[in-house]
Amino acid sequence: MRAAIYTRVSTERQERQQTIGSQVSALRDWAAAQGHVLAEAHVFRDEGYSGSRLDRPALDALRDAVRDAAVDVVAVFSPDRLARKYAYQVLLLEEFRRANCEVMFLHHPISDDPNDQLLLQIQGAIAEYERAVLAERFRRGKLQKARDGHIISSKVPYGYRYEARHSAMPARLVVDEAEAAMVRQLYAWVLEDGLTIRQCTKRLNASPWVTRSGRKQWAPSVVHHILTDPVYAGTAYANRFDYVVPKSPRRRSRRSAERSSRRPRPPEQWIAIAVPPLVDHQTKERVSAMLARNAATAFRRNKKHDYLLRCLLKCGRCGLGLHGCYFPAQGGRSVSLC
Repeated sequence: MRAAIYTRVSTERQERQQTIGSQVSALRDWAAAQGHVLAEAHVFRDEGYSGSRLDRPALDALRDAVRDAAVDVVAVFSPDRLARKYAYQVLLLEEFRRANCEVMFLHHPISDDPNDQLLLQIQGAIAEYERAVLAERFRRGKLQKARDGHIISSKVPYGYRYEARHSAMPARLVVDEAEAAMVRQLYAWVLEDGLTIRQCTKRLNASPWVTRSGRKQWAPSVVHHILTDPVYAGTAYANRFDYVVPKSPRRRSRRSAERSSRRPRPPEQWIAIAVPPLVDHQTKERVSAMLARNAATAFRRNKKHDYLLRCLLKCGRCGLGLHGCYFPAQGGRSVSLC
């Protein structure tokens, strides 16, 4: 019979410990002992993918192979390697069964016997429970590290470098002087020159500074983040955001039901971590006040007069959206400006 094997590990630590290699070796030995033909193209590996999701590259390739009748039997180390949710296990087993493909688990083989089906359900429930326990322990461990002064975020703000924990020194942020010069210059443009976020973005794009990814073009969202993030005044916050299912996702996909939307937590739940400041508190507060004033007086907030094509047309010279202005002293003349 034509066989395929599927293996999965969910963390980098498991990858380093080569647990996926042990799974592949055990499954290869099983296929050879049973006299099955195992082609290299039918060895499917998902490294670093959670079993609580179905959108895994190797699993998708395996499902395509089963659909195309390219294999007759699929071998998996254990049910939780196939999926950690019982509902997903049942979905995949039923899909393979409809394609006349047999599924074998090296540990705890499952048949159509009611006792085996009950065992499969129990294993799926236990796997879900273990994952929930691990997730809760991981969450509490991160919070405790933050309370101890460790930087736990994987995204380092522009202007800083991340230094891992060393002996008694906690994981921390240190100033990157080359990037910090740009951050201070950005704050000076807002305070001294009175520039808006879009004007700062245009000036950055015309300057020699490049983004951390190496691209020449800066995005207004990046500039806004630098001017509003409290980390630049000397305080980083952990546990600042919660992740929830988006109410109205931009596009429908298999991840639409996942908790991918960020929502601020109440400020009393934030955990403050001291970092080297790039600007003083007074400068930060003045910039925040100017940004709030700019937002309140922005032309896009002019709701007194209705303009059908407001911000739907763009200036051919500067690329900004056109907005309407009303001049009552000139006979109620309306013009479009950028």
